[in-house]
Amino acid sequence: MSPIEAIASWLEAQGADLQIEIAGLATFFIFADNNVLTFGDSDVLTLGRPELLHSLQRWLNEPDLASCTAAERALTFRVSFEHFAESRFTDAGWKRTEELVRKTLEEAKRDQKFAAAHKAQNMLKSLSDRKKYWYEAGKSWKELAATYLTVDALAKWADSEAQGA
Repeated sequence: MSPIEAIASWLEAQGADLQIEIAGLATFFIFADNNVLTFGDSDVLTLGRPELLHSLQRWLNEPDLASCTAAERALTFRVSFEHFAESRFTDAGWKRTEELVRKTLEEAKRDQKFAAAHKAQNMLKSLSDRKKYWYEAGKSWKELAATYLTVDALAKWADSEAQGA
């Protein structure tokens, strides 16, 4: 299995909501430079959008990629995803998330932004479930990264593909 196929398989194994959230985190760097996707004002309550997941899946599953391109994409995904997702794998990160959502809730109530307040309240309610799903995803991600996505593993795979072609 190629490194990019391993990532696509790992992503597919996550729950639908988590896949969308992962796509929202990972695609920020992947697509921002290419103007494939646009990002407006930062909205801490936005967890991701289905179109980000579809774009990410197309990017991961593009057919007939050269091995160097596939290895580059795997490494790009790893760096982009880990940059944003690392806080999802730690208690300290979740504490910051909870504080941010509570602050957003207070501001929304104060400014009478009822939709934002409702969204923040729902996020607070679902925080413990999201935390649990992210911890599980973090464990499986770390296993994947340690086997398929190390620099050595990517180089060996690219070399074996080049020799086989």
